[in-house]
Amino acid sequence: MTTFGIEEEFLLIDRGTQLPATPAPQQAETLLDITAGGGKATPEWLTCQLEHTSPVFSDATTALNSLLSFRRELATVAGSMGFDAAATGTAPDIALAPAQVTPGERYHQLAGMTPAIAADQYLNGMHVHIGLNSLEDGVRILNGLRPWLPLVVALGANSPMWRGSDSGFASWRSIHYRRWMANSVPPQFDNLADYQARLKTLLHFDVVESPSTLAWLTRISFAHGTIEIRACDVQLEASDAVVIALFIRALSRMSLEVPAVAQIPPEVLEIAVWQSAKFGLSGSLMDPISGTQKPAADLVQDALERVQPYFEGAEDMSVVQRGLERILSEGTGAERQRRAMQNGGMNALLTCASSSLIAHPAR
Repeated sequence: MTTFGIEEEFLLIDRGTQLPATPAPQQAETLLDITAGGGKATPEWLTCQLEHTSPVFSDATTALNSLLSFRRELATVAGSMGFDAAATGTAPDIALAPAQVTPGERYHQLAGMTPAIAADQYLNGMHVHIGLNSLEDGVRILNGLRPWLPLVVALGANSPMWRGSDSGFASWRSIHYRRWMANSVPPQFDNLADYQARLKTLLHFDVVESPSTLAWLTRISFAHGTIEIRACDVQLEASDAVVIALFIRALSRMSLEVPAVAQIPPEVLEIAVWQSAKFGLSGSLMDPISGTQKPAADLVQDALERVQPYFEGAEDMSVVQRGLERILSEGTGAERQRRAMQNGGMNALLTCASSSLIAHPAR
């Protein structure tokens, strides 16, 4: 059984100003004490953010119950402070003043090195961790996932709003994040030794503090012994987070058993990821097999058929199939945010975000 875990980054919004909140130190401590769901709450880059690291999962039901438990407790605790918690990939609106960086040596060191980035790093992602039997397997999965990353970015698009209006991108977070020194699609690696050698070379640069500074869309997490997939915005609803995580798990298992037929050139993958961030599932996407363009809905169906043998049982397959059908029907988080904004402006958008945080798929 291949295990998985999910990290989710949440935004705290002040109900009075509708802007990112500034919790007092005692409030921040109370938020970090949340243990519902069996995971761990930790600070993030900015004081208005909070990250939840889930327990290790093996099945969909446990994962969904855990994520929902944490989200519901977060909503309750934040609400008692006059805040709403939201799972949006960007803050829909921000103040003119620079963002407040979370106290701590590491965050302030990074902010000191990149003050213009720190000033508006209001970005919330979802990171999926896939358990590994060996680091060698990890490199094989890294290589196998590369051509699928544009599709994963499109499925996880949930950050269309920026500075109070539409950014023009389904995943503005994906574009915004490119300002870091190493982002987007990682290179193809020959083997583990090649991965380690390239990592060692990059760590010689003064701007690379540690392996975790390399914000590739997929990377090996040595601390957890996992592959970490960082291609998705945080999801409006916990059910979408679980569906995407299970889909990624199936893709990872397929990558171990079925080597990539052809290496797609890195410049093609870069443009394909940009295209996915622009359109989400509303346009065409790159077919990972042929490298050609295909309507997003067709590619999702093709992908489902291709990974069908690699789900961890019938429940996984059913959850992912129903979940992806729902995303195609109702739209990604980006499309749902846009509909709310069009229907009622910022008030409606924030209501959508706060209610979606604790929504159950059987609603």
